[in-house]
Amino acid sequence: MNNNEKIDKFYQYKNLYSCPLCGKKIRFNAGCLVCKREHRFDISSKGYVNLLGAAKPLKGYDKQFFISRGEFFAKGYYAHILDAISEAVQKIKEEHDASAAEPEDLVIVDAGCGEGYYSSALARKIPGLQIIAFDIAADAIVCAARSPENVAWTIADVTNIPVKENSCHVLLDVFTPASYREFERILKKGGYILKVIPGTNHLKELRKAARDQLKNKDYSGEDVSDYFEQHYKILNDQLLTQTKAIDQDTLKTLTRMTPLLFDVDVSKLDLSCITEITVEARLLIGKA
Repeated sequence: MNNNEKIDKFYQYKNLYSCPLCGKKIRFNAGCLVCKREHRFDISSKGYVNLLGAAKPLKGYDKQFFISRGEFFAKGYYAHILDAISEAVQKIKEEHDASAAEPEDLVIVDAGCGEGYYSSALARKIPGLQIIAFDIAADAIVCAARSPENVAWTIADVTNIPVKENSCHVLLDVFTPASYREFERILKKGGYILKVIPGTNHLKELRKAARDQLKNKDYSGEDVSDYFEQHYKILNDQLLTQTKAIDQDTLKTLTRMTPLLFDVDVSKLDLSCITEITVEARLLIGKA
C-alpha cells in the first residue's frame, strides 16, 4: 500500500467517524477528514489520522515500548488469544451475514489497539470487515500504521471516541481500560463487546521474580468482570492460557513491553531462572 492508498483508504471510513470536537458528521476532502463545522484533521501519508490533538505522553508507553510489543507478539506468545478473538469475530460475521438484508461489512472498533497486533490480524484473516483502531498513544499508532492491512488507524481517547452513535457491530477491548458510556453509545443494538483481561496466572514467572517490588502481589480480574457484567449480558467467559519456553533475549523484550514492570527496577531482578512464560487471559463476550 503506497502513501496515496494509505490516505485514500479513509474515504471508506468517513461515514463512521464523528468530529471529536463537535460531534458532527465527517467527510473526506483533499486528504483530510472535515466536519460540517470545518474542523479539519489531516491524514498522515503514513496511514493514520490524529483525532485527539496534542496529548501528554503516558508514562512508559513510548516508541520503544510498542516496538518491543510488536517483536514479542511476532514470536507467538499471544497467538492463542488472537485465535480465540478471530474465532469469535468469524462467528459474529457469519451471524451478521446471514441476517443482513443486503451485503454489509462488519464494523469493528478496536479501543486501545496499541501497535495493532489484533486489528491487523483480523483484517488479514477475515474479509468483509471495516476496522477503526485507535489508541491515545501517538507512538502506538505510528507503529500500527506500518501494517499493510486496510485498517483506519486513529489517535483518539477512549473517553471521547470519534465514532458515530450506533455504528459499531463489535467493540474490541484487549488489556486496556474501558469507557462503557462511550462503548454503549457507539455500539449498535445487539452489538458485541469482546473484552480481554489478564488471568490470575498471567506472566506468573515474571511476577514471581519481581514480587518484592510489586505493589499488587497478585491479580484477580473478578472486579473487572463483575463490572463488565453490570453493563452487558455475558455470553461467554473463556480462559485462554499457554505456557511457552522463552530464551533470555526474548525475555528482555518482554520486560520492555509489559506495564507490569513500569515501576520495577528491572536491573535488580534475577531473570536467569526463567525458562518459560505463561500468558493467560479471560475472553469475555458480552452483548449490548
